[in-house]
Amino acid sequence: MSDNTEQEKLWNGSLGEGFIRVESYIDRIVEPISKAAVDTVRAQSEDRILDVGCGCGSTSMTLAKTGATVTGVDISEKMIAQAKAKSKAVTNLSFCTADAAVENFERNYTHVFSRFGVMFFSDPTAAFSNMHSGLVSKGKLTFSCWQGLTENEWIGLSVEAIKPFQSEDAPPPDPRSPGGFAFADKEYVLEILQGAGFSNIEIKPLKATLDMGQSMEEIMSFHCSVGPLAGLLETLDEDSGKEAVEAVKKSIEKRMGNRGLRLAAAAWLVTANAQV
Repeated sequence: MSDNTEQEKLWNGSLGEGFIRVESYIDRIVEPISKAAVDTVRAQSEDRILDVGCGCGSTSMTLAKTGATVTGVDISEKMIAQAKAKSKAVTNLSFCTADAAVENFERNYTHVFSRFGVMFFSDPTAAFSNMHSGLVSKGKLTFSCWQGLTENEWIGLSVEAIKPFQSEDAPPPDPRSPGGFAFADKEYVLEILQGAGFSNIEIKPLKATLDMGQSMEEIMSFHCSVGPLAGLLETLDEDSGKEAVEAVKKSIEKRMGNRGLRLAAAAWLVTANAQV
C-alpha cells in the first residue's frame, strides 16, 4: 500500500496554503501547457473524467465546460474546499478529498487526466495501477509533468539564486523522490506506466515561453508562496530569509524585459490507454 502521509501533510499545510494564495497566477502562467493537455483529452459530453491532483479545480472546470461528467480529486482538503466553493453552480462537476494512490475507484471513468498532479506519489507504479483500476476498457490517460529543472527557467532561476543559502552538508535530493520534477526522466515515466498496465504510451515534449508578468510584487509573491524559495524560507532566520528573497529578486530583475518576465518552460505530455 502506498504511503503518502508526508505529501498529505505538505498539501494540507504551508504548501497547499501557498498554492491557494497564488492559484490565479499559476493558472495564468501555465496556460499554454494547460491548454495543450486539456485539448488532447478531446472531451465529449458522454465522457466521465477523473481529474487527479486537481488542486483548486481550474482544469476540472474547463473540462466540465465540454459537458463531460468530471470528478476532481486531491489530497488537500483546503484546495478541495476552494474548488467546491468556486463550482457550486456546475451540475456535471464534483470534487472530493482523496489520495488517488489508494482510493477505491469504481471502473467507471473513460479518462484519467492530470495537470502537474501525479509526480507526488511515494510509489508511483502502485498509484498508476490504482488509477488504472478506475478506467473502463479502452479508457485513456492524459497528463502533463515537468521536464528537468535545467529546461525550466521559470523556476530554475530561483533555484540558482538561493544556492548560497543552502547547507553545504545537505545530501543531493533523489531526482525521483516525490516532487514537481520527479518525472523529468521520460524513461522512468515509461517504466512506471508499463508497470501499471498501460499501453500505447506516448511521451511528447511540450515547450513554451511563460509570461510571468510585469509586477515584481506578483512574481515575488509566487516565489515566496511555492517552490524552492518558499521551502527554504521555512528553514532560515529572518535576516537570512530577507537576503535570500533579495537574491531571487535581483536575479529576476536581470531577466526582466520590456514586455515583463518571460522564461522558458518544458513539460512532457503523456498519453496512454488502459489494458482491461
